Amino acid sequence: MITRPFQAIAFSGSLRTGSTNTGLVRLAQRLAMPDLEVRIIDWVVELPWMNPDLEADPPLIVQRWWAELRAADALIVGMPEYNSGQSALAKNALDWASRPPHDRAIAGTVVAFLSSAGGSGGANSQGAIGTMFGHLGATVVTDPPVQLQRVGDRFDAQGNTTDPEIIEAVAAKMRAVVDALQARATPPTS
Repeated sequence: MITRPFQAIAFSGSLRTGSTNTGLVRLAQRLAMPDLEVRIIDWVVELPWMNPDLEADPPLIVQRWWAELRAADALIVGMPEYNSGQSALAKNALDWASRPPHDRAIAGTVVAFLSSAGGSGGANSQGAIGTMFGHLGATVVTDPPVQLQRVGDRFDAQGNTTDPEIIEAVAAKMRAVVDALQARATPPTS
């Protein structure tokens, strides 16, 4: 029996050049296990501001986002924290992921957040949105958390790192994503 690898899409909620959150997403792609392919999407910035008025006739870019989410087994998000919340970019993409109400694009998807932020390490930005996605039918992988506090000096100017602690944190998260995907794919025994 030939099985395909699980498919994940990933994006960073940061627009900053050299973003550590973008670096975490690229690291997740490099560290993904052989049974998980991670493809980075860099065009979520093109999504219009979430507006329910657009749902009846969604713009093509929104339709593309929904199609990507529905085709993916998992979503990996580099989640920065601005003023104790999500960045506008991340929040907008995730708000669109929760739509349309009758057929949510995110439903059935395994979701994992990776954060590099100040004192909270991104815990504030991950908390509420993770709870919301759980209520919307997604499986949110909370453990082990990747909430890195003040680690900007452990990344280079391009947002890359060779720090073993950061690498192990992201690797552990990616293993947990695969575990969640395998658990979801395994039929229950009677």
